[in-house]
Amino acid sequence: MLETTVNFSKREFEAIFAEITHECKLNLSNNNCLKSYILPLDNNKFDYRELFLKLKANLGRYALSRNEYEKDKELAITKAIDRLRSVFENDAGSGGELGEILLYLFLEIVLGAPKLLSKTEIKQTKNQYNYNADAVHFYSFIDDKGKHNQLLLCESKIQNDKKNAVENAFSSIKNTLENRNYDLSLVSTELFKEVTNLEEAEYIKSLIFPNNTEDIKNNVVKETAIGLFIGYSFEHAKDLDSLSLREWTIHKQKSETKEICGMINEKIKNYGYSGYSFYVFLLPFNNAQKDRADIIQQLLLNGAYKHD
Repeated sequence: MLETTVNFSKREFEAIFAEITHECKLNLSNNNCLKSYILPLDNNKFDYRELFLKLKANLGRYALSRNEYEKDKELAITKAIDRLRSVFENDAGSGGELGEILLYLFLEIVLGAPKLLSKTEIKQTKNQYNYNADAVHFYSFIDDKGKHNQLLLCESKIQNDKKNAVENAFSSIKNTLENRNYDLSLVSTELFKEVTNLEEAEYIKSLIFPNNTEDIKNNVVKETAIGLFIGYSFEHAKDLDSLSLREWTIHKQKSETKEICGMINEKIKNYGYSGYSFYVFLLPFNNAQKDRADIIQQLLLNGAYKHD
């Protein structure tokens, strides 16, 4: 059984991420979701302290392979920080890895879709793979039509402007899908020798790679899907008491979600992606591009989060 790796209970998740109910729908015939969240509020801002602790606790599981993590759990965080530091320094300090880590948490906890590979995990391998997707996750579910085994190609964008975040995300998705044969070719025995054991590798391959005769016989559909995280800046209300601020924030996030859903539906139509499953997660930040860099930088320092 392929299990999730995240060290994060659903109860702990819900203590940090509050899901905002909404009526927005993606225009897709296949299985999909669009989920919207907010972080705790403190002094008219989103509070990142508990989020930071959970990110730090799961850094090793995200940045390292299963084998590498299991071999030396005590040094996992140190190894993950060293790996992220190398990646971060080559990325001009933008902190884009934060979206990748958050999407990992959402997919594993909310969807129950375990990570197979992360871009950070394989950037430091000896072969230096040219990888397109941020990560690959596996998701399996059964509906009234049969069993679906989905290989999720993941993209994340955290930008100040939500429209730019969506546009750039779909540009990345286009590149990923156009190169997916190369990406998926990495999910092979040779690559899995680096990231997991051979027995598990063969099992994973049986789940995700088509066997047309067996798939038809067992009514199994194996398909590619998209996991997407969008982060953006949120303009908070001022001069409101705490309860009124929370109510106002929830109301505004519903409005933001509706707007972003419309943008995503337009992109899905324009790019011709209506045949895919999309699993979308939205999260606002105080100052998205500044905050993503600050959080990653403080993770690399391996200390406590310094709250503004």
